[in-house]
Order: sequence, then C-alpha cells, then structure tokens
Amino acid sequence: MSSAERLVRHHKQQTDRAISRAFTRLAGHPAERSAFEALLARVRLRAPGLLRAQLVGSLHPGVEALVHLARFRHAHIRDIASWAGSDRSWRAAVSALAQHLLARYRVPVFLSASWYATDAYGDRKRQWFIAHALGTSVRSLDLPIAMTSQMEHHLLRSRHHLPIELAMRRAELLGLGAPDDLLREVLATSAGPDLEHGAFWRTVWRFFIDHERELDRSQIVPIVDYIYTIRQERFAIETPEGVMFRDPPQPAFSMKGRTVRSVLRLMHEWHRSLGLAHGGLRWAPSPLRPMAIEEPPHDPLDPPTVWQFVELTNGDQLREEGVALKHCVGSYATACWRGRSRIWSLRSKRVGMPRSVLTIEVDMKRRTVVQARGRLNRQASGKPLRLLRDWADRERLRLKI
Repeated sequence: MSSAERLVRHHKQQTDRAISRAFTRLAGHPAERSAFEALLARVRLRAPGLLRAQLVGSLHPGVEALVHLARFRHAHIRDIASWAGSDRSWRAAVSALAQHLLARYRVPVFLSASWYATDAYGDRKRQWFIAHALGTSVRSLDLPIAMTSQMEHHLLRSRHHLPIELAMRRAELLGLGAPDDLLREVLATSAGPDLEHGAFWRTVWRFFIDHERELDRSQIVPIVDYIYTIRQERFAIETPEGVMFRDPPQPAFSMKGRTVRSVLRLMHEWHRSLGLAHGGLRWAPSPLRPMAIEEPPHDPLDPPTVWQFVELTNGDQLREEGVALKHCVGSYATACWRGRSRIWSLRSKRVGMPRSVLTIEVDMKRRTVVQARGRLNRQASGKPLRLLRDWADRERLRLKI
C-alpha cells in the first residue's frame, strides 16, 4: 500500500470516528439526531468533499458543521432533500449547504465558519449567520464591537478563509482609516482576534492612527501585548500549592492622556519585570520537530554556521529569549501553559553559545506561524525568514506573517 493510500485510509477512519461521536452526542435529542442523519446521507451523495476536511486534533470541521446545522433545524427554510450539492472544497460545501438550508439572502462565505466553530461564542456566531441570512443588516446584529456603515462595507467583503473575529477586527480598523502596515501589525497581536472590551480597544486603535507618524511599526505588537496583559489577561503563577491564577494588574488602564513616549516608558518598565511571575511555569513540548541546518563557511578554515529551531517550554526560557532580543515574549508564558501558543527560537552558532536570532509564535490549533520577530520586534527577513519557511513547510505549518 502506498503512503497516499495509507493517508486516505487513515483519514476515513478518523472521519468515521468523528461521525460515531456525533451520533453519541445527539443520542438524547432524537429530532436533532434524525436531522444529522439526513444531512449526512445527502452530503455523502451530493457533496462528499465536505467530509474530506482536515481534522484539527480529534475535531472534524465538516462533521461538526453537520452537527450544528442539525441542532438549528428549527431555522431551516428549505429541505435537505432539495439541495443540489457541491463538488467544491469542504469549506465551500459547508457554505453552500448553510445557504441552502437557512438563507433568503446571500451571506458572506467567511461567516459560514460559524457552523464548525467550537469556541464559547460558537452559537452566537451561528445566530449572526441566521439573522443576516434572513435579511438583518450586519450593523443590527448583536456583535461584540459596534460597526459603522463603512466597517460593515469592509466586513461584507472579507476574504473567504479569514476567521470571523479577524474579519471583524480588520473591518473595524479599515473603517477607522488604519493604513495597511498598522492593520497587519494589530492582527498579529493577542488582541487581534479577541473582541471583548471593544470600546476600550477602539481607543487604542485611534491612538495608533492619531500618532501614526511618531510610532515605529515594530513597537505596535509589544505595545498591544503589554496593554492586553496588564488590562485583561489572567496569568498563571507557580506556587508551593500548585499553579494559581491572578487577575490582571491594571484592569482599569486607559489611553486617556497618554503619549507615545509615556506608553513606551511604561512598556519598557514592564518588560524589565517580566519573568518574575511566570518563571516557574512549564509546559509539555508540542508535536513539532526541531531542525538543525549546517551552513558551510566561505573560508574552509572557518567553522560552519549551525542554525537551530528550538522550542521554549518554560517561563524562564521565554524571559531569557525576551532579554536577548529585547521584546516581550516573556509575557507569553500563560498562553503557552494554557496551550494557546507555542514559542520557538531560531538560533545560530559558529563558535561559543548559540545566539537567538528569531522568536516564532505558532498557533497549534490553526497550525499557523502567526509571528516571527527578531531583535527589537523587527519582522523576519533574509536568511532567517528563508529557514523559517523551510521549517514551516516540513512541519506543514502555514505562515501568516
């Protein structure tokens, strides 16, 4: 049996297990179980590509979408038996199926991701889809951030594969007049996809736009991470009694009266204190593999340069990395401990100890490199970026940098 055949067989086994788990979940709800069974039968007949979605852990997004469409059977305006099907990708098939079952009007494709969303706001997103599909304007939906007409215009034209939260944040920033480089930096931060405390964060975006000429773009990510951490991130610390959570130290932090200089001063003071609370935290390595590349020297008498991708698995390592490259990765200990992020360091060595060159953040849920920063938060470029691409290709990671 070829490797391709083994891969297909493995995916089919995983899909069958996901379907079995779905039937178990719906066992106590006969009407929903019956609706799921009908949806599954029609998909197998008319859109088998929907079941070819790549699993995320043990989660099958296509099967998950069928479960939730069955749960919302009361909102269906058309019967599943009349759906013509789809021969496109699994995401397009989910979108087409949801449009058929629920929509009187066209819904942007990116909103179809609500049907396989598993976060705490999943059902709220599905309600947005249904309401908009029946004619409610986006601005009238119960969204976590207020939308102007211009923001709504940008949101409805979001790229198909953009996560719903990032689509909203992007539309908000474009509606405020943010330039493209500022937009890219904000979307890479912890606050990018987090739509809580929307009114406060809008004051931050306006601050950036108002001080655009004074602000070095490389400082946007650390400033946002600093504000996010002190204002709304509960952090974990190691104590003799075990890991304990503490509330954010400044939940009432405001941008009122701030200048770029004062914000940077506060941020640098905070950087110097990083690691004191997080140093004891440890977490298991990710399934990603290290990599070492030996680069021959120009002069045969010189030693080669060795490049290494090394995962950081405790708070002390993050603090040391942040000190070496003068950025705020030390604040990511809680996110790593919770499993939201994984941090890798690209290091080079010719003689002596390896030297940190690039800090890389990986979102394992999306299998995506979301940040790659050098000294003073500079973007990855040149040789380090080429090596990062090679490593990401080997580990089947997407790059969003």
